[in-house]
Amino acid sequence: MEGKLNNIYFILVEPQYPGNVGAVARAMNTMGLSHLRIVNPPDLKSDEAKMMAYQSYHIIEKAEIFDSVKEAVKDLSIVVAATARLGKERGPSWEPRELAEEILKFAGENKIGIMFGREASGLTNEELRLAHFVTTIPAYRSYPSLNLSQAAMLYAYIIYDTLRNPMPSVKEKLAEEERLSLLHSRLMETMKKLEFTEVNDSDHFSRSLRRAIGRTYWQRQDVAVFLRIVKQIEWYLENRCKK
Repeated sequence: MEGKLNNIYFILVEPQYPGNVGAVARAMNTMGLSHLRIVNPPDLKSDEAKMMAYQSYHIIEKAEIFDSVKEAVKDLSIVVAATARLGKERGPSWEPRELAEEILKFAGENKIGIMFGREASGLTNEELRLAHFVTTIPAYRSYPSLNLSQAAMLYAYIIYDTLRNPMPSVKEKLAEEERLSLLHSRLMETMKKLEFTEVNDSDHFSRSLRRAIGRTYWQRQDVAVFLRIVKQIEWYLENRCKK
């Protein structure tokens, strides 16, 4: 279990309050998680952060800092976005327990990220596109929103509880998010060259393609095969279809 816990990364996107970061670190520490990534953090050396972390400040001290979500997730093989806001553009949502059972079987060989948005506004649609799965905590609908650290505690517990019970383990090394994003952008470029009108008329095709890529457990060689296909199509267009 230790090896799998070591492959879990919590990602905080532009948290506003140092105390929330400290409380997240404490929640992680109680459940055996140690990897924290923060996009544009607040003052992490504040007394508030240290107080709320309580014997867990070492997690903040070694946290990785990033300027963008794209950079924060590029080396991860599975990215999960935790959000309270749903909608057609955000795709289908998983409940935390069922999602943990689905993805943690890959944790032995792959880095998995759980991404939490801003306290006031959550994650943008653009940031959500970098996630392979969307998850929402079921809550009483008149007041469905949890504090950032409360949500982090719930996910940390479910991850720990799922991993401490026997479960199948898949020993496959999956492609990193950076490679999946490259495949998506190359496919979009090729579709434009093929004069596929939906690429220019609407963002719907791009979102749907990105979700389809994200839901598939691609190995590195799988991505390489499709990139070769794209390259050959582009060569054919350039050298055989000039007219």
